[in-house]
Amino acid sequence: MILFTGCLSGAALAQNPFFEQRNTAVDAATQTDVGLRSGSLVIAPIPFSNDVIGNGISLGAGYLFTLPGSKPSGVGVATLKTDKGSTGYGGGGLVNFGNGRWTLGLFGGTADVNYTLPVGRLKLPLTQSGKAVDAILGYNVTDQLKIGFNLGYLDTSIGLGTLRVSDFPVDLRPDLDVELVKFSAHATWDTRDNTFYPTTGVLISGKISRAGITDQAFGNLLTISDRSYYKGVASASTYNAIGERGVLAVIASVCGAGRDAPFFDSCGVGFSDGLRGFGTLDNLQNWSASAQVEYRGRVSERFGYVAFAGLGGGGESISAISTKNGGAAAGVGLRYRIAKKFGLDYAVDYAVNDQGEAFLYLSLGQRF
Repeated sequence: MILFTGCLSGAALAQNPFFEQRNTAVDAATQTDVGLRSGSLVIAPIPFSNDVIGNGISLGAGYLFTLPGSKPSGVGVATLKTDKGSTGYGGGGLVNFGNGRWTLGLFGGTADVNYTLPVGRLKLPLTQSGKAVDAILGYNVTDQLKIGFNLGYLDTSIGLGTLRVSDFPVDLRPDLDVELVKFSAHATWDTRDNTFYPTTGVLISGKISRAGITDQAFGNLLTISDRSYYKGVASASTYNAIGERGVLAVIASVCGAGRDAPFFDSCGVGFSDGLRGFGTLDNLQNWSASAQVEYRGRVSERFGYVAFAGLGGGGESISAISTKNGGAAAGVGLRYRIAKKFGLDYAVDYAVNDQGEAFLYLSLGQRF
């Protein structure tokens, strides 16, 4: 069974732009050689925990199918709700065709996200609303090499509640009400033996984006300025089997964004790299880099465990990257296999960083 968990995972608007928050099982299914019978309808509730938007549940419904000679495709819808009052709705799908060579995708959604933005010693309570659309075109050059393009649109505004505009940092005020169009090109080299739970192989990926932003005010009635920026993200991971039931996984990643990038599309430890043990919005920077290592073991076919550690830092430039904007963290986790055929796990992780801060994560699938 493959689970469609929705286009609304993570902090949606409060993290990277909404149209990048589509790391779903349907997405992964189109990149794996695992067989899937045509015409599978799946409805699944998935609890999650996120340090930005709180605890909640995502309910997704998906229809998975396979075109002749191609890998699995799928369409679906999803909704989420959290204990902090955040809500979101989304839908879309990916279709793999042409004997597995081509992939077309379209995702869209809307969300209202309540979160707290740390600015120095202050923590500003914000409500961010928005709608987004993301179109994807991918081509498998070989079984290992894939290239693709994304075109995304985001219209988002931030409500200050009882705060005044003067309470908001000057350099972040242009991000209060924006329209953003983003074009991305990406490439992936993938020799993993499984998408959901790899035991051997490597995954190397890179993505470069250019985005244009229109800053607005008074409910989009007034255009204040236009700006643009570049952003690049690259990562490399390896997977090695240890004995019959163990896997050692290692990943290194780097992220760089232009100075005109809005804070919700910048870089940072725990934000752009998935490093556990750090507040998602605590270390926002123009540049960041990190490395993680994780041992994954299986107690039985259903139950597993992990032990992990990581180190990361950030800065205003690549030469200024420092662990002062990040640090070290370690933790342990449990895994419950909800789809034995595909190796898809539900994950519970607990992490502590070098400042003594603790974080609990509930999610679907492995962290990397």
